[in-house]
Amino acid sequence: MSKEVTIYGYNSVETSVSKNPDSVIELYVDRSTSNKRIEKLLSSSVASKLNIKRVDRTFLSNLLSTEKHQGIAAKIVINEFFNLKTSIQFLSQKEKSLVLILDDLDDPRNIGACLRTANAVDIDMVVLSKNRVNMDSPVIGKVSSGALQKTNIAVVSNISQFIDRIKEIGFWVYGASENSNVSYWEPNFIQSTAIIVGSEGTGLRDLTKSQCDQLLSIPMAGVVSSLNVSVACGLILYEVLRQRSTN
Repeated sequence: MSKEVTIYGYNSVETSVSKNPDSVIELYVDRSTSNKRIEKLLSSSVASKLNIKRVDRTFLSNLLSTEKHQGIAAKIVINEFFNLKTSIQFLSQKEKSLVLILDDLDDPRNIGACLRTANAVDIDMVVLSKNRVNMDSPVIGKVSSGALQKTNIAVVSNISQFIDRIKEIGFWVYGASENSNVSYWEPNFIQSTAIIVGSEGTGLRDLTKSQCDQLLSIPMAGVVSSLNVSVACGLILYEVLRQRSTN
């Protein structure tokens, strides 16, 4: 199964065109653009086979609900998102899986940035709450720079239920929390692991914290008390990658 989404911005569109051209349904380009990178992309042999539409800039702005689209957008096909049942079936068949759970995140820019980082570490799945996020937002595709198309994503109605189910199949669950005395590099992440990060405003929900096997903190040496959620996500995921690369 698949679904259609709209993405915009040069990096995101270029990734789809160059690495997954079969997923591109239509390519929209501002007819007044003089961007050399866009023109070079359009002149490529891959792009020449696509359905390219030259449109007014206002068309793009209305389509995307933003004027910051860099003069290019695309309608693409991505894999249908996993649900609770299919995600557990998928993860049950893998060993030493790595899952990122976004607890209560709803900002599309943060979600897109987390997807980009997750894909960079070759994550097995990113899990989001169905009730908190609109995955059709073009902003997610733009910020993710192609990761939206190439990452296994589960959208579930109940994050708590998902956590219970992955623990039943052998996952260790770690939550990012500034109140923990355990630094993020201390655990052994070799086994099947789920990392949970919460929203910047409130962090992890109390219920989510209670389900974690361990809470982890990122030490702060300066005056700030926390990091952007996508930065925190990157630090922890790359620690997992570092440990697994040396074992």
